[in-house]
Amino acid sequence: MNDTVEQFEITFNQIHQHLKELNGYPKNDNFVELLQRSKLKHSVIRIHFDQLKQYAKLRNAIVHERISGDYYIASPHEDVVRKLQEIKRTLDQPPEALQFATRPVLYFKEDTTLIHLVEAFDEHRISQFPIYAKDRSFLGLLTNEGILHWMASATADEHLSLKGVTAADILQHEKEANVEFLAADRTVFDLEERFENSLDQDRKLKAVLVTETGSSNELPMGIVTTWDLIKVDRRGEG
Repeated sequence: MNDTVEQFEITFNQIHQHLKELNGYPKNDNFVELLQRSKLKHSVIRIHFDQLKQYAKLRNAIVHERISGDYYIASPHEDVVRKLQEIKRTLDQPPEALQFATRPVLYFKEDTTLIHLVEAFDEHRISQFPIYAKDRSFLGLLTNEGILHWMASATADEHLSLKGVTAADILQHEKEANVEFLAADRTVFDLEERFENSLDQDRKLKAVLVTETGSSNELPMGIVTTWDLIKVDRRGEG
């Protein structure tokens, strides 16, 4: 076996192993089948899907259509081997989730006044803010929709005043937000898995807050919404 073919096969098999791992080592571990499954869940695979599918055809030609000895009907070009190795390195060390988070995170404490919150919504054009207690524990996501719910319930009061109304008051009118926490050193695969699992469980994940260790008692280093996931796919464009 010549060196180029050997490098191609070794790298291809290592990527195949990654695909098995990403899919929980299923009984059907056909490369293309695993590739198709992984494409639905992981951006790295989506980005390189067409290339990997072509490489699978090349690999089959190498393995099954060898004429004799070191004579192959098909042989990979050095550029193909380099590209395959590049994909393998990305799978070995996928990007950290924090790379795709919105940073810095604009958050507020529970005693922040409603007037200040409304000003922040208007200035930053953000639809939701994490709210924290004085001890830095996460209390919930405050949204513009929550403010509208509070106003609707408060209109019965003829003497309605915004003065003295705080984030804690508004949170009582918020639907319980489905939020998860992720440690800063976790990868984009872990991040995508959180959103994928929420879909499987038929519950919409509003956001993933990235903290130092993944605890809800730590201030956020980044926040990821479904819109931020678009950045993950766009990373491979161009």
